[in-house]
Amino acid sequence: MHIFVINLDRSADRLASISAHLHRLGLDFTRISAVDGSALTTSQRSLEYSPVKNRQTYRRALSNGEIGCYLSHRACWQRIVDEHLDVALILEDDAVLHERVPELLTTIEQLSSPWDLIKLCDPQKNKKANSSRPLNQDYQLSEYKKLPSGAIGYAVSARGAAKLVEARATFGRPVDDDMQFYWEYQGRVFGVEPSPIWHSEATAGSDIEASGRRQGSKTLWSALNTPILRLAYEINILRHHRKRQRLDKENEG
Repeated sequence: MHIFVINLDRSADRLASISAHLHRLGLDFTRISAVDGSALTTSQRSLEYSPVKNRQTYRRALSNGEIGCYLSHRACWQRIVDEHLDVALILEDDAVLHERVPELLTTIEQLSSPWDLIKLCDPQKNKKANSSRPLNQDYQLSEYKKLPSGAIGYAVSARGAAKLVEARATFGRPVDDDMQFYWEYQGRVFGVEPSPIWHSEATAGSDIEASGRRQGSKTLWSALNTPILRLAYEINILRHHRKRQRLDKENEG
């Protein structure tokens, strides 16, 4: 499986660390030069980040770092499409991989049922799986009603990358939040349990997303809009979960 590692040009220490880590696991990778959010001009920000969409879909304006992080992941999706890759693993440079990940990647490549995105990173909160099935002796493939957040490590199929590139030509949410709205890009999204990828304690979070100040604090609009957005999300989750169940039953029949 092709592996992309997102890394800021100034973060040579992180690159050295993850390079050594992946080498020990016998995994080769391609480095993707991360977009430095702190260096973005106003015109560069406005090319793909939509303040209108942000106001409609998120509780606050995105920071420059969050915009740069999104654009960096978008670059990986585009590479998958442009290079006609069947599947790729996308990692941020503070990722730590379990020693059994190489075998897991082979298993994922051999999946016969269609999928678009598989989250391999440790969710911040435990998510209850609607259904699970064994991948191998170590891991299960789980489908969630509410997808875990985080984008430190995930696999994307060619079909999934094409869907994401097309649906996310402009964006208003952080990249990991945007992935959770899978019905907007018609994604078939799964997770792996137990999570085989997690954040390095040594680096303590993405410096890609941290590059550039957060764009604002809570406002009256945010206070009023947040519960509305949350309610809309819950309604859409329920609606699309029922739709997926209906389609699965039809396919089984």
